[in-house]
Amino acid sequence: MGRDPGTRRHTCRKGLNFMELLIVIAAAILAWVAGAIWYRLTDRIYGESSALQVRNTGHPLSRSVTPYLLAGVALVAVAAMMRVLFLRAGIDGIMAGLGWGLGIGAAVVAPWFVIANTYSPRPMIMTLVDMGHAMMTCALIGVVMGAI
Repeated sequence: MGRDPGTRRHTCRKGLNFMELLIVIAAAILAWVAGAIWYRLTDRIYGESSALQVRNTGHPLSRSVTPYLLAGVALVAVAAMMRVLFLRAGIDGIMAGLGWGLGIGAAVVAPWFVIANTYSPRPMIMTLVDMGHAMMTCALIGVVMGAI
């Protein structure tokens, strides 16, 4: 942690300021929207594999918003941690952010789905859909973090 020449500001900031918080929230919203699109595009595969009871329109019988809210909170936590990692590691640029985000999704998050799903009788296609979602959303968060 050093000082910029001629200023009193530290080059290594501690904590998140307001702009950093907005970046984290924007990345989480982008990831949440992309996840909604992802699961909408794969809903037929996912629904048939899960034996989830659905209406004749293909939507689940449950109308609870809790899973959507929890997903949003979780994505804010993921985006915040990725922001800290990117700042500390000096990852800068869209392509670097894409690569590192995809790497985090593929090497850290996606294997957890494999581990968790092997203990339950879930079809492998559901695991693959979830793994694709994890890699895509982490890559998108990485793009935002690298670009800004």
